[in-house]
Amino acid sequence: MKSITLLAYAALVLALPSVQRRNPDYGLPAGARIIEVRPLKTKAHADRALVLWMLRPKTNPREAADEIYSCPEETRGSHYSGPTRISLVDASARRVINTVSIRQEYDEGVEDSFDIPYKIHKGYYHVGGVRRGSAEGKPSIMWLRDYNGDGRAHEFALFDALACMGLATTLIGYSESRDEVIQYPVVLSREEGGKRSTKTVHWIDYLFSRQPDAPGLWKYEIDYRGRGGSLDSYEIRYDRAGERFEGKLVVRWDE
Repeated sequence: MKSITLLAYAALVLALPSVQRRNPDYGLPAGARIIEVRPLKTKAHADRALVLWMLRPKTNPREAADEIYSCPEETRGSHYSGPTRISLVDASARRVINTVSIRQEYDEGVEDSFDIPYKIHKGYYHVGGVRRGSAEGKPSIMWLRDYNGDGRAHEFALFDALACMGLATTLIGYSESRDEVIQYPVVLSREEGGKRSTKTVHWIDYLFSRQPDAPGLWKYEIDYRGRGGSLDSYEIRYDRAGERFEGKLVVRWDE
């Protein structure tokens, strides 16, 4: 009789909608795979942590592990692919406070999928115990640093090289004032051929792969002219009050 009861219970659980079947860790949905957990050092809350997780990710090992990396592999290596989330959790209560979905905004943000390396050489991501460009290792994706110059090492960057030129970057971090994880917006003013426009984006070329010129300030150029493109000049600052980045992009074409 006991075995029949257990079988009936199992059938009932499987019949429930996925939102009701929860991962035992932090109440994440069924099918969630936790990639990393990173505790946060905060004054207001001693029990906060960031959790990087994916929903039923596909495993994609490099087919030729001994061959030179292609340009897209520099940010992928052997990787998981699938819906990707960053959650802020109350580690003591083991509950989710809020969650950010990682989407390829620069690719119209249609597909709910991203690539997270699980084995890669040292480069854009931190890989402990290996030299840059040599052996592969397990990366620390949420390698927390003070990117925005506010004195708190609460941020980490994600990178996506789609080709040999152009590197999409985004910044994720913990907001103490909101007690939330946020994907930092960039309010970007664009000047090109006498025309101006302003757009808020979350991914921007190369920004978070570069060292700032001063805390919270970046000035840099990306030269695409050798490929028939433009010379792109960026100047971007962090707005601490607004918890966002603001700046301008000047696009110049050879005549």
